[in-house]
Amino acid sequence: MPPYGRAAFVGFYALATLLAGSEVAILGLALNPQVHPDYRAFYIDETTTCLNRDRIGSYSLGETISFLHLGKQRERMKRADSMKVCGWTGPTGDGTHSLGEASRLRVKIPEIPGDLTATLEMAPMLRPPQITQRVIISVNGVRVHETTLSGEAPQKVSFVVPQAVLAGAEALDMAFDYPDSIRQTPVASNIYDRAIKLVSFRLDVADGGATDRTSAPQTPTGPAPGD
Repeated sequence: MPPYGRAAFVGFYALATLLAGSEVAILGLALNPQVHPDYRAFYIDETTTCLNRDRIGSYSLGETISFLHLGKQRERMKRADSMKVCGWTGPTGDGTHSLGEASRLRVKIPEIPGDLTATLEMAPMLRPPQITQRVIISVNGVRVHETTLSGEAPQKVSFVVPQAVLAGAEALDMAFDYPDSIRQTPVASNIYDRAIKLVSFRLDVADGGATDRTSAPQTPTGPAPGD
């Protein structure tokens, strides 16, 4: 083979090898794309219905945040909205409804020397024959409480958030999982499931006698007349 022919053959072979390698790499990326874990969990693996977002609300310990629709009190509703990471609808007259099989709230917190007590007011969303909703709550990735809601009226659920799960953290990330979430229709996606109506959220420095508890049903307090 003439020298120029040999050179052309080697060049063609090298180009073909390069193209084949590129195709393999592209196929590999298609089958296993290098994306953020949150993106992968929601869009690719579909292991969650709650797409994590870079959102964090401001909060002062001892403050009760309402998740009701408060009429003209837009600033108060913005406070609640700033805490909602994913898995929530907008506020309504009976609270903010969960959306999907999981929801998250996130607030910035100061350094806490001890435990916190979280108090949530929420009501279950039920469809006969289902008469209860289980809610599993985790804080900063650590499971801290499980409760079972029943009836139509909101219930106050209080539980301790150990200081160990807050140590060194700049935010409190509260995740809600709903094992019994209700599918809207037989063919609807699970991202539209419903489980609870969140009415209010509160954090306090825990006292020595703080325990986990669920209170009797409460009557939600809406906006004052004329609001």
